[in-house]
Amino acid sequence: MHNKTKIILGPPGTGKTTTLLNLVEQELAKGTPPDRIGFFAFTKKAAVEAKERAIKKFKLQDQQLPYFRTLHSLAFNELGLNKSEIMGKNSYKEFAQSFGLDLGYVIDADDMNGSITTDNILINEVNLSRMKCLKLEEHYNQSNLDVSWHALLRTKNALEEFKRKKEVFDFTDMIELFIESGPELKFEVLFIDEAQDLCALQWLMVNKLSKNSKMTYVCGDDDQAIYRWNGADVEHFINMSGEVQTLNKSYRCPRSVQALSNNIISRVKNRRNKQWFGTEEEGETNYHAYPESVDIQNGEWLILARTNYLLEDLERNVRDLGLIYKKNGVLPISKKLLNAVWSWKKLCDGEEIESSQLRDVYSFISSKVGIEHGHKSLKDIHEQEHFTMNNLVRDHGLLVANRPWDVAFDKIGNRDKEFLRCIERRNKSFYVGEPKINLSTIHGAKGGEADNVMLLTDLSKKSQEAMEQNPDDECRVFYVASTRAKKSLHIVQPQREGGFLI
Repeated sequence: MHNKTKIILGPPGTGKTTTLLNLVEQELAKGTPPDRIGFFAFTKKAAVEAKERAIKKFKLQDQQLPYFRTLHSLAFNELGLNKSEIMGKNSYKEFAQSFGLDLGYVIDADDMNGSITTDNILINEVNLSRMKCLKLEEHYNQSNLDVSWHALLRTKNALEEFKRKKEVFDFTDMIELFIESGPELKFEVLFIDEAQDLCALQWLMVNKLSKNSKMTYVCGDDDQAIYRWNGADVEHFINMSGEVQTLNKSYRCPRSVQALSNNIISRVKNRRNKQWFGTEEEGETNYHAYPESVDIQNGEWLILARTNYLLEDLERNVRDLGLIYKKNGVLPISKKLLNAVWSWKKLCDGEEIESSQLRDVYSFISSKVGIEHGHKSLKDIHEQEHFTMNNLVRDHGLLVANRPWDVAFDKIGNRDKEFLRCIERRNKSFYVGEPKINLSTIHGAKGGEADNVMLLTDLSKKSQEAMEQNPDDECRVFYVASTRAKKSLHIVQPQREGGFLI
């Protein structure tokens, strides 16, 4: 990488994206054409957010910023590929079936960050060796994998043959092709965001882009590098040379949270030393013996655990309390059903509902039980029309008027009914707004924040083994978790031997 490189270290909540956009603004003010600015983020979500903020701030059109994207998206575009040529979820399932591999799920790489994930270790490790720029045998010898070498080699050869026959490319192929034969793009200024998450192969692509750039900004935080298992080469970022700027003022973490988080990350042996400060607020950090002792019934909460299964018991408690929540960004019950129950209760109280609400209501009532034959269709109703219970009985064949929702709505499963009853006991009106409780794995919450954070410190057996092999990585994971808190951090002490001690 050439010598005109500046490294920007952005500890949690220090306004990294804002800083980068300010630099973009300076370039535009100097007369740099927008299409000579390259802004590349690790995930599609981050790239889109940066682009949208830039469009709004600088009053530009989308097409004026063609190089605000992910590295994979850049390779895809510049190589002139189309989606039918890319190996996605269905292709992997077809390959597994043809080769006789067990494949339960594939997490599609719609995010364009190249992190195709499956539940098949052979496929994953073949992809990972290429992302790390290692020969398969070298990767195998380094990784202490619980699979045979011959099975891994057969999978690699079969996957390559499958792609050749189907004439498709995977995400790693795109990066390799761009490095080998992609155009020599020339940027006035190049921005690389979330650089600590790049794998060795992506760094080679950055080097190619940087070679023809007058100025390169590499932005990230090695302390938040939690994707080594997915090929991230944080050592490359740590060892880079160039002028260094540290953003040292957090707009998220209060002082007590910053101090505790700093204690966690200080255990990491190989890192860039950096000093940063919390907000003016003191905040609070608390320790608990059990998750049940944390009162989560009021306020905004982010509940974090190392793996999904560690959230299961807590999820049951949240359901029993009748609290609306998301788990890994997904509601456990459909919004349509929640709205339907709320609308039904309004009808029973003598209130009116709108046509969209009526459609939700009728979708959970069986025509065999609750609606007279010939009255089910709501196609002819006016969108602006309002309805009462009497209207529905008279005009729309409703047979279960004024019965409790759990009797009238016969098309609901028992698990959903049980949860809805808990919600009803807690909130008689049943109006449900945006959930204030989010349950998530720590990896799923990276980039997120909440007023209050509960952190479960138990580790699975697999995570314990990972911690023994590379304690630095586990420290980084829990550092990321603790720094999501804007007001209070509640640490639940390990319930079993081998947990992460904070």
